[in-house]
Amino acid sequence: MARIDYFDPATASAEIVRALEGKKKINIFRMIANSEGAGAEVLALGQKLSHGSSLDHVDREIVILRIGHLSAAAYEIKQHTAVARRVGLPEDKINAIGEYPNTSFDFDGDERDLIAFTDAVVKDTTPPEEIFRRVEERYSRSQLVELVLLIGFYMMVSRVMNTFEIDLETGPADAFRIRLE
Repeated sequence: MARIDYFDPATASAEIVRALEGKKKINIFRMIANSEGAGAEVLALGQKLSHGSSLDHVDREIVILRIGHLSAAAYEIKQHTAVARRVGLPEDKINAIGEYPNTSFDFDGDERDLIAFTDAVVKDTTPPEEIFRRVEERYSRSQLVELVLLIGFYMMVSRVMNTFEIDLETGPADAFRIRLE
């Protein structure tokens, strides 16, 4: 059970209610919505990084799953394992992301660099020059900044999940259909 109650639409501001309209009724959104001061903006940034991203979908999910494992965020891992499957990651690669580098799975060089970059940002705050330059060769300047924003965002979200002990959903999630009167 979560450490605090999830968002209550009956007591929420109009801004939060609008921010949730049409989003899936998943517990991470319901928890973030408790923040009157930043919830709407956090939800908007998450939406932009997920659906408006210029990063390759597979790369994005590798990064998010890796952050989930590094953060021991079971909720994040569960949610994004499903997304990773939808964007075409095979099951053995999904599993190997969490086991890296102690896996026999043969990631390609770009994937290894992406994982090493993610690991370095999460663990050390900055990647070594050699890894930075290899990743820089692959992405535009805009994408490189977006990659670091993605890492930071999912580090933040993982900490929200873990701090508040957000419950795992057990079935399909309907969308919020909240209307302001």
